[in-house]
Amino acid sequence: MNKELILVPSVTYAMKAKGILDQYKIRSYIQRTPKNTGVKSCGYCLFVPSKPDEAEELLRKKGIRVLGRAEREEL
Repeated sequence: MNKELILVPSVTYAMKAKGILDQYKIRSYIQRTPKNTGVKSCGYCLFVPSKPDEAEELLRKKGIRVLGRAEREEL
């Protein structure tokens, strides 16, 4: 299973990252970071349902600090 959550250090980074992904037509959603990730962050991440590897690579190239990846908890 893909790790479709991209963890970022702040809600500001999450908003910037979403804007970048929108420009490249990669669908993403800002959401609360699940507690089971083991990564210390502000509590927000990006859910990227398709192309998460491409999205992460793009964000890194655009200067967005990525803390890691995690799987989304099923609702």
